[in-house]
Amino acid sequence: MIKRARAAYKLLQKGKVVADPAKWKGRQITATALTGVIWASINTAEAFGYAIPIDSETVDAVAVGVLALVNWLLTLSTSKKVGL
Repeated sequence: MIKRARAAYKLLQKGKVVADPAKWKGRQITATALTGVIWASINTAEAFGYAIPIDSETVDAVAVGVLALVNWLLTLSTSKKVGL
């Protein structure tokens, strides 16, 4: 487990990059799109009267948090020009 954590940290350093950046950029786009779809689905369901046991502020906070974290991690791990 420590080896995986070290490997992940190395990917986030400036000048390091994953083996196939295009594949990871595609995953980043997919994660961004899925976050938007989930957020929109929950808000749409509530607009049509379906009771989802999550308030809209929580949905917004979780969606923005997940989106920011995924984009931050994948941008750092797929670019040689930026890093920690």
